[in-house]
Amino acid sequence: MINTFLKEYRQYNEALEHAMHDGRVTTAEYARLAAGLLELLAKAEPEHVLYKSRLGECHHLDGYLRKAGEAYSQVLEQDPPLPVTEDDIRLMKRFCPVLLTQADEPFPLKDIVAIHHPELPIIGYHLFWEDDYDFPDDHEPCDHEEVWISYDPASESVTGVLCWFHSRVLSSESGVEEANQNGGRAVIRIEWGKHGSLLHGWEHMRVPLTGQTILEWLGDTYEQVKNGGRKPEHPLKKLWPSGFAGSWEQYTDFSVCVDPVERLDRKPLFFKTRWANAVMFIQAIHYNFHPKMEWPARFQA
Repeated sequence: MINTFLKEYRQYNEALEHAMHDGRVTTAEYARLAAGLLELLAKAEPEHVLYKSRLGECHHLDGYLRKAGEAYSQVLEQDPPLPVTEDDIRLMKRFCPVLLTQADEPFPLKDIVAIHHPELPIIGYHLFWEDDYDFPDDHEPCDHEEVWISYDPASESVTGVLCWFHSRVLSSESGVEEANQNGGRAVIRIEWGKHGSLLHGWEHMRVPLTGQTILEWLGDTYEQVKNGGRKPEHPLKKLWPSGFAGSWEQYTDFSVCVDPVERLDRKPLFFKTRWANAVMFIQAIHYNFHPKMEWPARFQA
């Protein structure tokens, strides 16, 4: 029977994939299903930390925060973060990106967490903005965004600049050049209210998976947020701007500098681990946030 079950399981997975692409199965529904599978795998292979990490993410996505915390705690017990040295901190500050926001950005940066990979020369910078203009109803009092910087340990020059942009990972060679011209600090432009991260040369880039230009994407978003965006009647939005009030030129004028190093100096959230979501949930961020891909290599374009 096992061969029959496995064959049927592959068929179920194929049907599930189509249903998710069509929007008939939500992320939360998938997380609920995946949690059961991951619990089985974690039981069968308890030494496999990845299963526990993914289980924590699934519970986290589905809103079961205590269960998420239990799984994340097991991850950190099994594979604890490495000690952060003074040189690690120096590097995480050296390569910390500079953020440029639009002048009327309604949500300030609440926190930043810098996480150095334990084996690779890459640093993840996790940005927590006060909220997301389009998601007043997600029960996450922040907007979690990510930037990754890879570097050459010998020369301490930037070799890669990547960022999270609405469920996609963007990269930019001209962003690398800009970072190295700026003393190792990449410059990240921040989308009004929604905080999609934009790299140098964004005007000529396309969105992975869809091929739509980022200019077209932002143009569509601009029209939406002018009219209140998603859920314009939500009670929380009574305290927010009724919409973006400026012109397209103002919408794409990223001229206000936010330096995250100042926040890291005040609140030194530096870590060295591969388990970013776990360490932030357990040791850094005291409010609920949306778990995202911990490292860019996980993204499938």
